[in-house]
Amino acid sequence: MKDTWTIILEEIKNEIKNIDGPSMIWIRGSPGVGKSTLAASIANQLVGQKYHVISFRFNCTDSTITPSALWCAVVCDLAHLFPSLRQQLAQGDLGYSSSNIDWLFKSLIEEPLSALVDTIPCEELPVIVIDALDEWGGLRHDTPGKKDLQNLLHMLKHWIQVDHLKKLKLVITSRLEHSIAFPDSISIHDIPSGHGVKLEDSVSNDIRIFLQS
Repeated sequence: MKDTWTIILEEIKNEIKNIDGPSMIWIRGSPGVGKSTLAASIANQLVGQKYHVISFRFNCTDSTITPSALWCAVVCDLAHLFPSLRQQLAQGDLGYSSSNIDWLFKSLIEEPLSALVDTIPCEELPVIVIDALDEWGGLRHDTPGKKDLQNLLHMLKHWIQVDHLKKLKLVITSRLEHSIAFPDSISIHDIPSGHGVKLEDSVSNDIRIFLQS
């Protein structure tokens, strides 16, 4: 809605534009507070400002949307954006298993980007928006599913530590869950709800605008 989310949107866009700022921006909050809407708004506004944006959303009702699907989608979009990366991938070993997410990440993203990132201005590098991280793997709660989540979190933590990878900004949304944690060096935006909303919060003003409308 017009005139809502203005403060948090401006803060996040400034963090994305700050080359020396945190490489990961984590938006956290309870179900229904608008994390996905906020992620979509960020992506749309960045595209409107001529940024390259790669968006991916997990879905608790679809068990096929896995960490492997995430990295395949990211590398596909990267290959469309950067012809030199596409050529490099085409010359590589394609005899891989999509279930091996360690291989997918290292061979299709980390290593190819090492030769690419330094040749591209930071403002032309894509912003990667990963929505609903807590909904990874659909409704899976089995042991392999939990291992997939641990591997995914490990790779995301690794992403923000590798010099050439952390030049690409990550925007992640999720619920507050004990199984999801990241280093203190990232930027965290908590969206309050219920009794957590204070009169001075920007969220309180957004609610007021909505009710008045």
